[in-house]
Amino acid sequence: MICVIVLAVAGLFWASTQVAWAYGTGRGEEDAHDLARRPEIVIDTKEPMAGLPSGVTQTALSTTGKDPAFAYRYRGFRLLLASGGRLFLVSGTWTLGRDQTIVVPYDNGIRIQLVSQP
Repeated sequence: MICVIVLAVAGLFWASTQVAWAYGTGRGEEDAHDLARRPEIVIDTKEPMAGLPSGVTQTALSTTGKDPAFAYRYRGFRLLLASGGRLFLVSGTWTLGRDQTIVVPYDNGIRIQLVSQP
C-alpha cells in the first residue's frame, strides 16, 4: 500500500513538472513571435556595446549635454526577458538559434526608454 502511495506522489510530481515545462515552452514561443509588436527599448550606456545584433543602431551622444556620463545610444532592441538584475535584449527580427541575445546589467550604468510601436 505504501509503495502505491509513493508511486502516486512521484507521478504527481513528474506530471506537474511536465505541465510546467510545456507551459513555459509555449509561453516562450509566443513571446518570441510577438517581438516586433513589443515596445522598442532605447538604451543609453556609458561604455560602448560590442557585437550588436542586426537591426540595432548605435549613436554617439554629446558628452556636454544634460548627462555627460551616457555617451552611447542604442535603438532597435526588444526586451526578451528581465531576470536576476539583468536585461536580455534582442532585435525585433530575432529568431531562436540564429540570432544573438545581448545581456546587460539593469543598474545605474544604463538608462532605458520605452517607445511604443505604431
